Amino acid sequence: MNDVAAGDLDAVNQDHGPSDAARLRRQVDALQARVQALDCSAREACDVHQHLSVQETLLRTVLDESPDFIVLKDHQGNFLLCNQPVADFHGTTPQAMVGRHEGHFSATREQADQIRADVLEIMARGRTETVIEESIDARTGRKRWFKSIKKPFVGDDGLPRILVIAHDITDVRRAQEQVQQSERRLSHVLGATGEGVWDWDLRSNALQHNQRWYELLGLQPTQLTGTIADFEACLLPEDYAAVTDAMQQCLDGHGPYRHEHRMRRGDGSVIWVLDRGDVVERDGEGRPLRMVGSLCDVTERKTAEELTQRLAFYDALTGLPNRRLMFDRLQHAIALGRRNAQFGALMFLDLDHFKELNDTLGHASGDALLLQVAQRLQATLRGNDTAARMGGDEFVVIAEDLGHEPLKAATAAEALGAKLLKALSRPYALDGALHLTSCSLGVALFGYPDDTADEMLKRADFAMYQAKDAGRNTQRFFDPVMQETVLARAALAAQLRLGLERGELDVYLQPVVDAQGRRVGAEALVRWRHPQRGLVPPAEFIPLAEQNGLIVAVGQQVLETACRQLVAWQADAATRGLTLSVNVSARQFHQGDFVRQVLDTLQRTGADANLLKLELTESLLLGDVDEVVRKMRTLRARGVRFSIDDFGTGYSSLAYLKQLPLDEIKIDRSFIEDVLGDANDASIVQTILLLARSLSLKVVAEGVENALQQDFLVRHGCPYFQGFLWGRPVPASQWAPQAA
Repeated sequence: MNDVAAGDLDAVNQDHGPSDAARLRRQVDALQARVQALDCSAREACDVHQHLSVQETLLRTVLDESPDFIVLKDHQGNFLLCNQPVADFHGTTPQAMVGRHEGHFSATREQADQIRADVLEIMARGRTETVIEESIDARTGRKRWFKSIKKPFVGDDGLPRILVIAHDITDVRRAQEQVQQSERRLSHVLGATGEGVWDWDLRSNALQHNQRWYELLGLQPTQLTGTIADFEACLLPEDYAAVTDAMQQCLDGHGPYRHEHRMRRGDGSVIWVLDRGDVVERDGEGRPLRMVGSLCDVTERKTAEELTQRLAFYDALTGLPNRRLMFDRLQHAIALGRRNAQFGALMFLDLDHFKELNDTLGHASGDALLLQVAQRLQATLRGNDTAARMGGDEFVVIAEDLGHEPLKAATAAEALGAKLLKALSRPYALDGALHLTSCSLGVALFGYPDDTADEMLKRADFAMYQAKDAGRNTQRFFDPVMQETVLARAALAAQLRLGLERGELDVYLQPVVDAQGRRVGAEALVRWRHPQRGLVPPAEFIPLAEQNGLIVAVGQQVLETACRQLVAWQADAATRGLTLSVNVSARQFHQGDFVRQVLDTLQRTGADANLLKLELTESLLLGDVDEVVRKMRTLRARGVRFSIDDFGTGYSSLAYLKQLPLDEIKIDRSFIEDVLGDANDASIVQTILLLARSLSLKVVAEGVENALQQDFLVRHGCPYFQGFLWGRPVPASQWAPQAA
């Protein structure tokens, strides 16, 4: 074309001149440029068409290969686009669905209308929503479930559109239904077995139960927290340790958990259960994650077992252990006492004249008497003692832990025997009348290496017959030497009681001095002038008075004498300001009328309460501290002063010490004795002195026997002293205002 145009232009140039030729050339060039541009656009359009075709094919492939249902609908709910899975579900093609809605295919009219209504509502709300839907598969006629994400938007034409992507969850839904069906079947099976099932998730501590568990324990789910605390709350406190130990053994991998224990029901009643379980899930390191188990009610079986055991080991009439169980317990007590180096006592009791009672009043009255005897035995004994019925009118008592020394054990056994004799000699109510009886008691101590249960029974039985021979209503020890000791103590106690009545107790005074040796007061000490034995040491008769309850009378007599001594001192200017200390035992202090007795004594004698000082022991603080403080404050308000005796050897609680209205503490002589040679004693004494100063209390050091001890005490700030260095206890009649 370019060649022809050039020849034509040359001819024009010859015929018309150069200007016409140039104009024509420009027109030709422009025409050629336009032709070239059109050719390029055609090629580009072809390329775009091919690209769009490829993209459309790719998009269609992606849509059709997706397992999810993908749908684009217009504002009327008609299909604008869908992928192949949608068309397959409805039994048609994607192209055939365009412009139509569900009602044109396999869905029911009601279902189609509901789907269109839901779509239109979502488009109206204008926000993406996720819903669970169900529909019928046109190919199988079976129901299928979908989780659909529906996103509304506005199209290019300004009208609403909605994109729906639905994921088929039919398999998941059916699996859930199968699990639910299995759980319902399992629940039915577990309920039918009568077992209460529990499931413990150790990660969250959550505890779940089946309905039977709640029924067994009479509880409602709303009453519980859903944690392991529910189980623990139902346990009886005394069973808790054994149950948790057994369960821990299972958690530690030592086999399944199995335990019989008691549980409290919602109404307060208690049942026995057999509890079983095992760990069913652990982590990679073997730590337990989940434990399941069950429990069943075994109350009837346990009751039957207990009844069988009671018939085998307990007396049917009294409920006490029978001869068989008593023998086992005696063997155990002997073995335990041997290991712990503790003595015990076996007591054999036989009722006096029981045969006559049976013959005159009948066996029913005899049984009633035996039952009351058993009740009194149990009421009198300590918690770790055992009372048993041997048969007929014979009973046995096993008393353990009576002391490490034979004499101490015999003393304790003799005191217990006396209590038993007293308790059993009180009148019995039989058939509306009172009946008097007594018993004979034999005692045999055990705790020696060769002691056996058989031998102890023979010895106690023999001692009981000795008590019968001695006149009944008494006790005898098998060991002749021990028997003599016990009898001697009993005789001394009787003599002490007479001595109180005869005025054989004297009050001795030991001076208390200050750092310059001036007497500031005295302590009243009791002494017993025995008609045959002379002066009996306090260490011998004071413990005896404590055991026999005579200490109250002894203390009152000393208080009375001390108050009269204070009155006598008022007549002499040299003694008018002296204080007098009186020891008060814990038993005396805890008497209900102790405060009244002290105040009455002060009023009756006319003594100045401000000069009377009551010395208490730290053992008082082991009782009712509130009672102690109340009584002390009542007396302190009347002027009576208080001192803690033997300080440092008992219950030294600073918390309680601060509550007490004290004036003084007395350092025990055991610390003073070695204060110069024992660093520990020296440190204790210094600490007590510092404590007293911080509490603004006076201090008296007891047992000062030489000047070196006093020098040490003075250097460390001790203001008052008592001991042989400044005078031994002397009768009040020999008291002088100042040492000679």
